[in-house]
Amino acid sequence: MSTGDENVLAAFGAADNRIDIDLGAIAHNWLYLDSLSPKSTITAAMVKANGYGLGANHVGAALYKAGCRQFFVANLDEAVSFRTYLDNISISDAQIMVLHGCHRGQEHDMRAYRLTPVLNDLEQVSRWRLYAQNANETYPAMLHLDTGMTRLGFDPDQTDWLIENKQALNGLEITYIMSHLISGEISDDPANTAQKTRFDEYRSFFGGIKASLANSGGVFLGNEFHYQMTRPGIAIYGVHPCGKDQAITDSNGLKSCITWHGRIIQVRTAPEGATVGYGGTHRLSRPSRIATVGVGYADGYQRNLSNKAFVNILGHRAPVIGRISMDSITIDVTDIPPNIMLKAETAALLSDLYSIEDMANDASTIPYEILTGISRRAIRRYI
Repeated sequence: MSTGDENVLAAFGAADNRIDIDLGAIAHNWLYLDSLSPKSTITAAMVKANGYGLGANHVGAALYKAGCRQFFVANLDEAVSFRTYLDNISISDAQIMVLHGCHRGQEHDMRAYRLTPVLNDLEQVSRWRLYAQNANETYPAMLHLDTGMTRLGFDPDQTDWLIENKQALNGLEITYIMSHLISGEISDDPANTAQKTRFDEYRSFFGGIKASLANSGGVFLGNEFHYQMTRPGIAIYGVHPCGKDQAITDSNGLKSCITWHGRIIQVRTAPEGATVGYGGTHRLSRPSRIATVGVGYADGYQRNLSNKAFVNILGHRAPVIGRISMDSITIDVTDIPPNIMLKAETAALLSDLYSIEDMANDASTIPYEILTGISRRAIRRYI
C-alpha cells in the first residue's frame, strides 16, 4: 500500500466511502467572491441543503471565521439546527435568513431563534406583521419580488398592490428586497438585463431599502448586479457557475474543496466475453481485471454514471463498467500495472483527474445535484 493510499484508507473506519472537505478552500472561495464586489457590498453565503451536502455547521463556522456574517438556509428546520450549532460555539451575531419564509405555526420559533424570514407573498407579510404587532415589537424581514423565475416571491400583481399599499409593511423592518436570476450563469442571456431592469423599477418604489439580486452566476456578471448584498452558493463550494471552461480560465479564483474515495473491496479476473453487472450491459472484449468498489447509488453515486464514469487509482484513470449497483461499482483495471493494483486500497471517485463537473456531465445532471446527493453513508472528514 502506498503512503498516500494508506492515509486515505486510515480515516474510513467502518465505512466504505468517504469525502474529504477542504474548509480552507471553501473559505478561500468566499473571500475570492467577496473580493469581486465593492467594499460596500456584503457577501452572504448559502448553506442550505446542509451546506450543499458538505455539512452546514462545519462550513458555516469556517465561513464565519473568514468574515461571513450573513447566511441563507431554505427552511425553518435548517435554520433552527444551524442557529443551535452557532449558539453552542458562542457565535451569536450571525444573521440567518430563511428563504421559504414564515409559515403558519412557525412564528414563535422564527423569533425565538433570531431568524429573518424572506417573505414571498402577502399572506406571509400579514402573518409576520401580525405576530410583531401582537408582541408590540418590530421584526426583521426580507421581501422577495419575483422578476422572472416564477417560483418564489411576490408575483407582479401582488408587487403592484404592495407598492400602492406600503403601509402593509408597518411593524416590520424590511432589511432587503431581493430577487433571483434565472440565467445568471449565462453572461450574454438577455434575461439578466431584463430582470435587472424590472428589479430596478421595483426598487425605485422602496427608496432607502437595500437590495440583493446576484446568486453565484450574478456575482460574475459585474458590479451592477451586486447591489448591497450578493448571495453566492455553488461557487463557495468550488464550482464555477459558468462551467468548467470558465473555471480553468479563472484558475486563480475558485478552488475545488472535495475529494471522494471508495474502498476497493475485491479485485478479480474475468474472461473475454463475460458480462459485468445487472443486465449484462458491458461485455468484456478481452481477458480483464475487475475491481469492485464499495460505493453505489445508495451513497449518491448516480446510476446514470453506468458505463460512463471514470475513477482515479493511484494516478491512473480507469473506467466504470456495467451498471451502478446499490452498494458497489465495477472498474476495469486491466490497464493499470499489477504492481500498482497490489498497492491500491481505494479509488478516487472525485479528484483532479475526474472533477465534479466531469461527473455531472456524464450523469446528465448538474454539479449541484451531485454534491447534495452524496448520502450520509459517505463519511465526512474535514481538513
